[in-house]
Amino acid sequence: MAIKIAIPTDDGKTISRHFGQARAFLIVTLDNGEITEQELRELPDAGEHDHHHHDHDHDHDHHHHGMGGNPAHMAKFDYLSDCQVLIGGGMGQPAVQRLNSMGIQVALTDHKNIADLLEEIKTGQVKHNPRRVHAHH
Repeated sequence: MAIKIAIPTDDGKTISRHFGQARAFLIVTLDNGEITEQELRELPDAGEHDHHHHDHDHDHDHHHHGMGGNPAHMAKFDYLSDCQVLIGGGMGQPAVQRLNSMGIQVALTDHKNIADLLEEIKTGQVKHNPRRVHAHH
């Protein structure tokens, strides 16, 4: 049976160190140890403050609420609804719990390059580092 694995990334090549700040997800379909498909899902308004080509007014304040009320942060989870696994570089405990409640298994890796992680995924032996869960104070 094929499974879909989500990898938070900013550039499609490296694993984002923080799930909440990732600009995209690389969705990898794994079927019997073979990667059969890769899809880059870019998030809307991800990194919008880094672009210089928008000309709309900045009086929408809905981007700056805490985790609970941030629609952009909530939408991030919607992009993963068809995935069974997420392998990231780090995230907070609330995000881990939310993904788990959606039925998504979370593993946090020390790898920086997606290519290295893909090799590990193919072996079926992805190493999880629990220290990569960020504590929220």
